[in-house]
Amino acid sequence: MAGFGTFVRRLFSADDAGISVPAMDGVFKPDNRLEEAERLLSLPAIDNLVASPARLLCSSGNTLFRIDLGRAGASAVAIAEFAAPISFVASAPDGRLAVGIEGEGLQIGQPGTWRRIGLSGGVASCLTAGLFTVDGSLYLCVGSRKHPARDWKRDLMEGGSSGVVLAIDPDSGSQRELAAGLAFPNGAVVLGNGRLAISESWRHRIVALDPKSPHPVAILENLPAYPSRLSPASDGGFWMALFAPRRQLLELVLREDDYRREMMATIDPGEWIGPELAGSARPDQPLSQGSVRQMGVLKPWAPSRSYGLVARCDDSGRPSESWHSRADGSMHGVTSVCEHGGSVYAASRGSGTLLRLPGATSGGARHG
Repeated sequence: MAGFGTFVRRLFSADDAGISVPAMDGVFKPDNRLEEAERLLSLPAIDNLVASPARLLCSSGNTLFRIDLGRAGASAVAIAEFAAPISFVASAPDGRLAVGIEGEGLQIGQPGTWRRIGLSGGVASCLTAGLFTVDGSLYLCVGSRKHPARDWKRDLMEGGSSGVVLAIDPDSGSQRELAAGLAFPNGAVVLGNGRLAISESWRHRIVALDPKSPHPVAILENLPAYPSRLSPASDGGFWMALFAPRRQLLELVLREDDYRREMMATIDPGEWIGPELAGSARPDQPLSQGSVRQMGVLKPWAPSRSYGLVARCDDSGRPSESWHSRADGSMHGVTSVCEHGGSVYAASRGSGTLLRLPGATSGGARHG
């Protein structure tokens, strides 16, 4: 494979020993709280948790579900079906929903009364997150102009930075670009000062965006994992889902252009060296030496390509607490987290599980 010799030399060369990723330490010190969280519901590819004024919703594939919570657990009731996979769901204060449909664009309304909003600029295939504000405005994150949402890994491998944030008028359908050149914006929340916080996955950071200015400002950088969706915390700050870990091997691959291009051109995407939403026991999967099972046991500190991580941040973007499912766990690929009814819920897409986080209760949720 072209470039493989260079790849191997840099992998073992002391001259390039500077390849590093942030340690999971301090606030991000690993624990098992996410792995030990209450498992309420199994739903393959669960995603896009959102609390509407009266109910908790989620998506799975093409279907939008209402989650009914009871003493014995939870059940999922299908309330809408779409022609393609759902890429995001957002709820307005008046109960209206915005739903992104991969390749189809944006739908606004309620089950049975959807209205399609036309979007220009080639953004319909990769609507990754949405946010209604209290005045009814709608902000959209577009992860990539080049690839659909399902091809997020290809966008990462190509160094994608074509993402944008749009302001949409839900009534007229008019749109305005707030920021461009973002590396896969993947979540949004309103901060206490009125600015938007946007998760920028491929740059491992959270940026603040003033709706009146096109220049995002980093408020949290060099995260140890790829951030995904954000949601408000009822007593200030926000929740952050992180869907996969950063690893030294992955960072090396991302900077070796020739090797990476050849890998993408000749190998099935499922076998690329890159982040994953879930672990795999297949013998042909790439792995680091530390992830080799010893005596049939995978160590919790192994450099796995999947991980489970949720963090709580204050209103300035500073992390204050975290919940983990480590390499030897299964609650990986957390893509969404939100408050509802005084509890905090997380969607482990990798395992297809709805979780209720331990030690994360609050006095009620404010969602918009």
